[in-house]
Amino acid sequence: MTSNLELVRRTYEGSSEDNGRNLLATLALDIEWTEAEGFPYAGTYVGVEALMEGVFKRLGSEWSGYRADVHTYIADGDKVAAS
Repeated sequence: MTSNLELVRRTYEGSSEDNGRNLLATLALDIEWTEAEGFPYAGTYVGVEALMEGVFKRLGSEWSGYRADVHTYIADGDKVAAS
C-alpha cells in the first residue's frame, strides 16, 4: 500500500504531465476540493471534472510557466502538508 506521503510527493515531483496523471490517479471521483477565499479560483469544486476545469486547466492556460515547487513535506498520521 502506498503511503499518503508518497501519494502527495507524486503529485508534485516530475513533469507537469506526470504530476497531472499522478494527481488524477489518487482522486476520488466525487472529490470535494476547496480553494481558499481571496485566491483567483476560490470556491469548492465537486467531482474530478469540475476540479480539472475550474482549477488545473486554468492554471495551465492562464499562468505562463506555472509550477508548484515544494520544499518541505510534513506527515502526521494520515495527513500530509506540502509547503
